[in-house]
Amino acid sequence: AGANLISFTALPEDNSVENMFDGAYGILTPGYASVYLGGWGWIGNITHVEQDKGYWVKTYYDLTLPFSNAEPVSYDADGLVVYDILTGVNLISYPYFECQSLSDALGDAASNVYAIASEGVAALWSSDAGQWVGSLTAFEGGKGYWLVTTENFSFSYNDMIDVIIIVPGVQSIPEEYRFTQSTQQAFFIIDSLDISGESIEAEDLIIAYNETVVVGSRYWNGIYTDVPAMGDDGSDGTEGYCIGGDIITFKLLDASNGNLINLQSDSLTVWKNMGINIINLYLQNPLENLSILPIYYYLEKKKN
Repeated sequence: AGANLISFTALPEDNSVENMFDGAYGILTPGYASVYLGGWGWIGNITHVEQDKGYWVKTYYDLTLPFSNAEPVSYDADGLVVYDILTGVNLISYPYFECQSLSDALGDAASNVYAIASEGVAALWSSDAGQWVGSLTAFEGGKGYWLVTTENFSFSYNDMIDVIIIVPGVQSIPEEYRFTQSTQQAFFIIDSLDISGESIEAEDLIIAYNETVVVGSRYWNGIYTDVPAMGDDGSDGTEGYCIGGDIITFKLLDASNGNLINLQSDSLTVWKNMGINIINLYLQNPLENLSILPIYYYLEKKKN
């Protein structure tokens, strides 16, 4: 349910929105949108699915999109899918069923890509680390991807190589720090985090706020942890989420004692849709920035 960022590895002969999105109520891709209205059907300027595009698909409930007699888009009559990329942000498909690492899939085209994002996850090329950093580690079949690029270019994904990629599962987040996936999202990649020399563990949670509203969270996975921050796209569950110009603040949930610690950024954390920013966080005043979670948090944690 909600917003799902997808693409298609195979398409049937009938690739109309009526056939491809039965059960959904909205479809978006940059510059195009369609909505389903009862009694009217699909209305908008998306009429057919294109093999090179990614799509935000909005649903009221969990849904499987069924279609048959589909032909893989990378092995059809016109061969490999070619992507014409413009400087800036581009929402594109991934045409293979199997996963590939970011570097393997992009090949030489990676030199033109500053960052990549999908549904709630992102990666940034780090010259210091000499690799892609962030929670997004691989392209997966069926998902859509934003490429943030530095110039115009055309490319095709590399052919599949014989390497098995296992994408890590999603770790459950305490209910009070969960957020609704939006079609509007930004990411803040943490270059450093200093809480007065104390160690930070993988069970500790970094939480993004728009004023008092939780708009994103991510378990700490070392430097370059990418924390999402969702925007208000007009859907249920995104009320109070970010709009352009909002200032994002951050807290750390210390799993060892339940303390919620206010963090300070060394730069202005302004929200912009599809903004991907590098920040440094630190504890400004450890004596005044603690708040204690209610006792039911510890009871629930012990039960789990």
